Amino acid sequence: MTREINQPLIAYLKVHTGFITSNELSHELKVAKKTIARHVSSINKKFSEPIIISKRGRGYQLNYNNYLNFANRSVRRDSSMQLRQRNILIKLLFAAPQSVRIIDLVNSLYVSESVFQNDEKDIREQLKKWDLTLSRKSRMIRIVGKERDIRSVLVKTVLNLTKSTDIKKLRWDTKDTNAEDFDFSLKQVDLAQHLLNGFLPYPYNVNFFAHIYVLLGRVRKYKSVDKSIVEDPNIKNEIKKNPEIFSICQQIVSNIQRFLNLDYQFWEPETYYLFEYLLTSRFNSFDGVVLGDEKLSEKVTNLYIETVSRLLDFRFDPAITTELQSHVLAMISRLKMKISLPNALLNEIKIEYHELYQATSKASKCVCETYRLPKINEDETGFICLYFAKYYEDSKKIDQSIKTYVICTTGIGTSGIISTRIKNTIPDIKIVGMASSVNIEKILESKTNVDLLISTIPISKKIDIPIVLVSAFFTKQDEKKVRKVVRKIQDDR
Repeated sequence: MTREINQPLIAYLKVHTGFITSNELSHELKVAKKTIARHVSSINKKFSEPIIISKRGRGYQLNYNNYLNFANRSVRRDSSMQLRQRNILIKLLFAAPQSVRIIDLVNSLYVSESVFQNDEKDIREQLKKWDLTLSRKSRMIRIVGKERDIRSVLVKTVLNLTKSTDIKKLRWDTKDTNAEDFDFSLKQVDLAQHLLNGFLPYPYNVNFFAHIYVLLGRVRKYKSVDKSIVEDPNIKNEIKKNPEIFSICQQIVSNIQRFLNLDYQFWEPETYYLFEYLLTSRFNSFDGVVLGDEKLSEKVTNLYIETVSRLLDFRFDPAITTELQSHVLAMISRLKMKISLPNALLNEIKIEYHELYQATSKASKCVCETYRLPKINEDETGFICLYFAKYYEDSKKIDQSIKTYVICTTGIGTSGIISTRIKNTIPDIKIVGMASSVNIEKILESKTNVDLLISTIPISKKIDIPIVLVSAFFTKQDEKKVRKVVRKIQDDR
């Protein structure tokens, strides 16, 4: 199957201004120039207006305004093959570990047996990276693997967690979202935050929400689950240290039971799985979570900072240690419990912070080898990289004058990164505040002394303050847009 380059192609054009030659794109993406041209044509066909401009002799350029408009309206039209394979995968994942009749899959998708066989080959390849396999026997097919891996793939696949950083935006990014299930799952996340007197930042909030949402659909479909987690001595030990978290999970599972009104015999294992997800989430303003790897997290954090500092020949502000260690502590627990945390920003992190990501990746490998930890995957490495990126950007000092508020989806360091990038590239801007998308209404109500709003999400409410829509990473294209508005504000003065 041809290697998918659409996202890397768009990502590369997004962080470069002007036209990029086909030779440069071919070299960077490691594909032929004809392949670049074919994919550009394919991408543009998905939208009512082209998002990539091509000119003979000059190359390709991203039409940034078209891109942002379409991206935020979530206009995504997957190819029929990709969509069909995704549907097959989801049906098999929901049924796992049980088998599904092949004839039922073929009939539901209106395809021939030969088409299904080709899809099956591709799905087998996709499952390899998650340590899962397909088993076909007597006209039946099923996914074989560990329960934790099946759950991780489910939350990534069903809700497209690799494409969004905002829970509410998932509703529009995901086809066939069950509105009642969605709202119920949101309420359970809010309940956990309320009872723990804290809030879950991205990506923990999205991950916890996704597991609840997917559980609702899965419970309606399967009749068995791996119950061994109930006897896991490590989990039992964590429950003894964190009884309040387990109690919250029991309450959420009880709410799920009443919501579904199903006589399901595996509610107890589900409580244990939910406990794992919540335990390995990092709550802000909550100190009650007890994890047993404090000393190890301190050593791992120091090794990360030492390694990245040496590779970049850069001295980070000591304040990074406390922030990073909190994340590392939860990460170590996830590694040991084999909990996956999808990173929707990974592709952009790799391109926008290439040097930082490479250094962080080498540090992750060093950490695993030194402390004999399970492999730290790209998603986790990307999150660690964001901490370094925040302080790396924040080290540059600039002048400030136009009072600006930055609105971003709740995330690990994302609003801080955008803010420091803005300050570093546009000296006339003074950042007077940052807020998550959930706080927009409050910001708009108290807009006194704010000259400009810079937001990563569309704001539909009409206000007098100029609003500039930018991407999650403040690129050169974003810089152009903001500079234009800044000049207009200055002229109006």
